[in-house]
Amino acid sequence: MLAVAEQGGIAAAARALSFTPPAVSQQIAALERQVDTVLIDRSQRTARLTPAGERLAGHARRVLAGLEAAEADLAGLDGAVRGILRVGIVATLGRGLLPGVLAGLAATAPELDFRVDQLEPEESLPALGRGELDVVLAGEYGLAPRRLDTSIERIELFTEPVFVAVRDDVALAGSEVCLADLSEARWIAPAPGTSCAVLLERSCALAGFEPMVVGRCADFDLAAALVRAGHGITLIPRIAATPAATAGLRLLTATDPPIHRSIFAAVRHGAREHPAISCFLDAVRQFPRRS
Repeated sequence: MLAVAEQGGIAAAARALSFTPPAVSQQIAALERQVDTVLIDRSQRTARLTPAGERLAGHARRVLAGLEAAEADLAGLDGAVRGILRVGIVATLGRGLLPGVLAGLAATAPELDFRVDQLEPEESLPALGRGELDVVLAGEYGLAPRRLDTSIERIELFTEPVFVAVRDDVALAGSEVCLADLSEARWIAPAPGTSCAVLLERSCALAGFEPMVVGRCADFDLAAALVRAGHGITLIPRIAATPAATAGLRLLTATDPPIHRSIFAAVRHGAREHPAISCFLDAVRQFPRRS
């Protein structure tokens, strides 16, 4: 029931749970027989929860959060930080944060064992909801907000600028650039469908133009290499702007509109105080970032 409420229908719930729609429908029918109440309104093209179904989903949220909190409480009885922590993270954060964070935790929490998966938020957040991950580190761009399931708690970590990267011989004065002044530029855009691609499209639309896209890259290092080659300009978040990646480039701060990315952690409600999760998040917050 909770998956149907969160995902907006039986088919979407089945995809999120890696089940088939008939299997989800059978489970709901069995539950309706058990409580002797109609939980799904099947009169519309997309099945929706009835008021009784909504109330049951609310109870399910509280029960699951309570179970997470109980597990976290028991895990911290002896004060030790141990066990397996499954982390989902986007590539840029993985390169910029994880090596230093894990090195520090190897000293402060040597019994904690990590399992790391490089995943985009579109994959990692549903996996978190299914219990396949314990914590997710992801980003949200200013003009492309991300909706989270109500079973997931969002923990803000930091905000970073997203720079416009141009070749260092481009004739632009100063460290800032009005986005409208780049209306005739050739753009190396992020991969289609990603939140960063949406950010570029919406930012340029606010500046009054549609970007002329001459390339699409899922990897910021490849995009930077194409900029160095004179193929166009691109967006690079600060954490990905390593000296090696940005050699031969100028990083400009966009104005009208400004462009930024919020970095957040996501955990299931009730799990935040688990010793392993709490220790990991503390280490991420303390890790120094380039200014």
